Amino acid sequence: MIGWLQNPAALSALAIGGFINFVISNLFASVAVASTSLMARAWGADDPSFGREILGQALVFSFISALVVLLAGFPLADSLMRLMGLQGEAVALGAYYLQALLLGNLLFFPGIVLFGGMRGSGNTRTPMMVAGLVNLLHILLAYVLIFGAWGFPALGVRGAALAILATNAGGGLIVLFLTWRGQGDFYLRARHLLPRRRLIRQIIRLAGPAFWEQLIFRSAQLVFMRLVSALGEVALAAHQIANSIESVSYMPGWGFGVAGTTLSGQYIGAGQPAMAERSTWRTMYFSLAVLGTFGLLFLIFGRQLASLFGSTPEVIVLASVAIQLGGLEQPGLAVFNVLGGALRGAGDTRSPMLATLAGVLGARILLVYLFAFVFGWGLAGVWLATSIDWTTRAVFLIIFYRQGRWKRTIALPA
Repeated sequence: MIGWLQNPAALSALAIGGFINFVISNLFASVAVASTSLMARAWGADDPSFGREILGQALVFSFISALVVLLAGFPLADSLMRLMGLQGEAVALGAYYLQALLLGNLLFFPGIVLFGGMRGSGNTRTPMMVAGLVNLLHILLAYVLIFGAWGFPALGVRGAALAILATNAGGGLIVLFLTWRGQGDFYLRARHLLPRRRLIRQIIRLAGPAFWEQLIFRSAQLVFMRLVSALGEVALAAHQIANSIESVSYMPGWGFGVAGTTLSGQYIGAGQPAMAERSTWRTMYFSLAVLGTFGLLFLIFGRQLASLFGSTPEVIVLASVAIQLGGLEQPGLAVFNVLGGALRGAGDTRSPMLATLAGVLGARILLVYLFAFVFGWGLAGVWLATSIDWTTRAVFLIIFYRQGRWKRTIALPA
C-alpha cells in the first residue's frame, strides 16, 4: 500500500523503522524459543504443570523486556533513523512508525511468547487462526488510514503506523484472553506469574544462545541495511519491495521450522530420539519442496511480482532482479528453518548460533561489501550475497545435526 503512494521516502521510512523493530523483537523472541522448546518437552513427558510454570515466567519476562525497550527506544527514534542513513522527510516518518511499533510491543512481545507455548504444546491451529484474523484486520485498517476512507483522513505512513499499533496490541490481547480462558491443559493463572528463580534460570540458560544468535544476525543486519541505504533511496525502496514479496515464502518456511521444533521437542521429552530425527528429516523434505516452488516462482515471475507494488519504473526494475536472486535463497532457508527448529526443540540452541555466526560474518557482510561496492553490482550484489549466507548456514546445520550431539540434551530440566 505504501508503494502505491509512489514516494521512495515513505518506503524507505517503513523499511528502516520496521527493520529496527524487527531486530529488537527477534532478539527477545529468544524467550519464545526457550518456552516453545521447554513446553514441547514438558508435553512429550506428560508434565503440563511444568509447562505452565515455564510459560508464566516467560510471559512476565517478555513484558518487562518490551517495557525496557520502549523506554529506551522511544526518545531515540529520530537519531536511529539518521544513524541508518535516512534524510529529510523519511526521518520523521520512520521515527513515527518505529515509535508506534515500540508501543505495540507491550502486548506483542507477550503474545509471541504465548504463541510459542501453544505451538510447543502441539496447538498450531489457534495461533494460525488468530494471526489470520489479526492480519485481515490489519489490511483493512491500513487501507482506511493510509488512503482515507469512510470519513477518515488519508494519513500515509502515519496511517500505516497507527494500523500496525492497533493490530499488534489487539493480537496480543486476544492471545492473552485465550490463554487465561484455557484450553485443555494449556492455561495460565495468576499464581504462574509469581517469580521463580529456578525456572527463570532455566529459561535464560536455554534462551542465551538463541539470544546471541539473534544479536549476531541482527547486529550484522544493521550493518547490512546501512550498506543498502548507502546505495540510495531508489535501491532501498526496491529492497523493501523485494523483501515484502520474499516474506511470503518465510511464512511456510517458518511454519515448517515450528513443526520441527514441536515434533523434535515432544519426541525428546518422550525419550524417543530416533523418532525425533525421523520427523526432522521428513519435515525438511516437505519444506524443501514448498520453498523450492516459491524459488521457481520468484525466478520466473520476478518482474510481474515487483510490478504489483506500483512504484516508479526504476524501483520496479531493481526490485525484480532482487526477487529473482531471492529465489536462490529458498533451499538454504528451507534447511535452516527446519534443522534450526529441531535442534532448538531438542535443547541445542548453540549449534544454530554457530551456523548463524559462520553465515553472517563469513558470507553476508564481507560479500555484500565486495559484490555491491567493490564489484559495483549494487542491489543485485546484495541479494546474491544473502543467498550465499543462507546456503552457508544450511550446510553448517546439516553437519551439526548429523553429528548427533543434540541427542545428549534429552533430559527435561529439573
